[in-house]
Amino acid sequence: MTVSVLVQSDYTSAASGMKFLQGAPVFVVAVRSEGDYGKTAERELAEKRRDYFRAGTRVVWDVDLLSAAVVRVYRAADPETPVVYRRGEMADAEPALPAWRTAVDELFA
Repeated sequence: MTVSVLVQSDYTSAASGMKFLQGAPVFVVAVRSEGDYGKTAERELAEKRRDYFRAGTRVVWDVDLLSAAVVRVYRAADPETPVVYRRGEMADAEPALPAWRTAVDELFA
């Protein structure tokens, strides 16, 4: 099962207390687990990305620590064409998080 981290960086409404925030996250990080491989899993992950983009998410990361293409970054502007980041590179979440970057190698720490 994929583990997703949702970033709601543009949330400006009143504090929700312990309740879930309303609206789509601007940035999603989905980290693959052992069951997230194969044709069926790829279809399910693609559908999940489409759902995020339909809801208003701007950027979705598909993090695959077993692949040389460690981070595939999908953006709402071109949701079918990921930008691929590998070890030794800096990945970003533009335009959801302007100027924010992280080293792909940090994902292995």
